[in-house]
Amino acid sequence: MHLMIPHASALDEAARHALSSLALPNLGALLARLSPAESWGGDAYSPHPPHQLALAGLRGQAEPSAAAWSVGAGPELSWAMLTPVHLSVGTDGVDVLPPAALNLSESDAARFAALLRELWPEAEGWQWRLLDATRWAIGHATALEGLHAASIERAAGRPIEPWLPESRTLRRWQNEAQMLLHGHALNEEREARGEPVVNSVWIGDIGRSGGADAGVTVDARLTEPLLAGDLAAWAEAWQRLDAGPLAQPLQSLTLAGERFARRFTARPLPLLDRLRRRWQGTDVAAVLESL
Repeated sequence: MHLMIPHASALDEAARHALSSLALPNLGALLARLSPAESWGGDAYSPHPPHQLALAGLRGQAEPSAAAWSVGAGPELSWAMLTPVHLSVGTDGVDVLPPAALNLSESDAARFAALLRELWPEAEGWQWRLLDATRWAIGHATALEGLHAASIERAAGRPIEPWLPESRTLRRWQNEAQMLLHGHALNEEREARGEPVVNSVWIGDIGRSGGADAGVTVDARLTEPLLAGDLAAWAEAWQRLDAGPLAQPLQSLTLAGERFARRFTARPLPLLDRLRRRWQGTDVAAVLESL
């Protein structure tokens, strides 16, 4: 089995400190047995997180198309991920609240999506898929062609400015959604309940599905706590990963951080190399920090 773990590492000092105190014996044993293979990424400001670049590479695609992959559709339409968000305005700028922090119910998500459908109407060829409360996909045969935007996984929990799209079309759509949502009764209800209002949407992960199946099992349990900045929950999720999937005799493992995704595979090694690895062990924190 080939297991992929997104958000296995982060660049901020708090995450590095959390990594240094994590005990991950099964991951260490796997890294001592497996050998480094392909690597993808390299830029922490790429619009696509490294695990998406790795999936595109394994599928034989030039660029990721995470929305289309999530829908499971063919290449007939291009798809974008539409994520409801709260933009928090502070003295230092505007931050994108992680989608999970909205605590959006399935019923409220359906109501917000119904409101926004007027901007991307089915009568004009748009298709909608509500994948879960905070992941909505919109598809079209032509309207999304040539549009590029950062994944919500890049922008969530961070200042918005570095991740804003250059496309005038995407900025116009976002502005129209903000005007539609501003002061709406649905948000008044949320305010009355003390919940963050849905005051914008994030449009990203745009592309058309293609290539072959990547043949990868993606375990994304680290994503939500890391995007939320909950490092205690992230560390707990790491320990569950180590006690569960990483305790299995994997033949291939891809670990992805903010800059790189690196694959480790089972390869025959000379006896001396096998013994050296066994004696020296593997610095798991150093491997993860290098991502």
